[in-house]
Amino acid sequence: MASILIVDRVHPYLAEQLQTRGFACTTDLTETYEQFCTRPDNLFGLVIRSRFVVDQALLDTKPSLRFIVRIGSGVENIDVAYAESRGVRVISTPEGNANAVAEHCLGLLLGLLRHISAADREVRAGEWLREKNKGTELQSHTYGIIGYGHTGPAFARVLTALGCKVYAYDRYNPHAGDQNATMVSLEELCTRCDVISLHVNYIPENKHFVNDAFIEQMPHPFLLLNSSRGLVVDCAALECGLQAGKVTAAALDVLEYESTRLKNLPKAEWPEAMHALAARDNVILTPHVGGQTLDAELRHAKVALEKIVTMFC
Repeated sequence: MASILIVDRVHPYLAEQLQTRGFACTTDLTETYEQFCTRPDNLFGLVIRSRFVVDQALLDTKPSLRFIVRIGSGVENIDVAYAESRGVRVISTPEGNANAVAEHCLGLLLGLLRHISAADREVRAGEWLREKNKGTELQSHTYGIIGYGHTGPAFARVLTALGCKVYAYDRYNPHAGDQNATMVSLEELCTRCDVISLHVNYIPENKHFVNDAFIEQMPHPFLLLNSSRGLVVDCAALECGLQAGKVTAAALDVLEYESTRLKNLPKAEWPEAMHALAARDNVILTPHVGGQTLDAELRHAKVALEKIVTMFC
């Protein structure tokens, strides 16, 4: 029986269904990089989220490995090029949590437009500031989605259903538009839109995609959402943009200070920009939970199963 090792939390549906198809599945949620490297070379597949980095040295210890499933969208913790050069298929499951991320983005957006987090803190502190917390409605804004792979279209679908005008830009798929979003150049998107939502994978050229230059060239103040990867936004530049009024508000489900295991720095080690963002009423921060729903866990498992079966059964 082909052996598959699962080293991160995955819905049990995946292992159950793989076993009915003749695979032998083992789950070890404490597996370390070193332990994996010293395992016998008898693995057919590895299922992982962010337990450890899958680099060249690790791959060299497992010549028999045929596939790696990264549950989720980003594969930055895997040396994809080297894996594929060794005949190892790298599979991800971005379809699994697209709807969950879209819903989280909507929640973040409403939180900013209606000042929900700030108003909640004020009421708990005994303040009752109705005029201060007067907000704006969804349809009074124009939305720009940068990155139109899986989560971008899902968010566009939600916004369009609520009567919003949506534009999209995708560097690698400029014709990806659909009935929910009009594809435009990045320049046109920045000109037309006052809400920018990021839905790009992390690759080196996307590091600090939103930086001082990006913020400065925006022709009008804008609201920023980031549910993609933390390194896409330069937090110091964002804080400067907020200070200058170029950015009116921001919601970040991901931070540039996250590790490859999706953990933020301890508060004692926060950079100055992180402290500044955390102190702002017009900034919402959540701990990389946009795609974390019970529903998405099952969908990830189903997507992974379908891809494994299609490729190897």
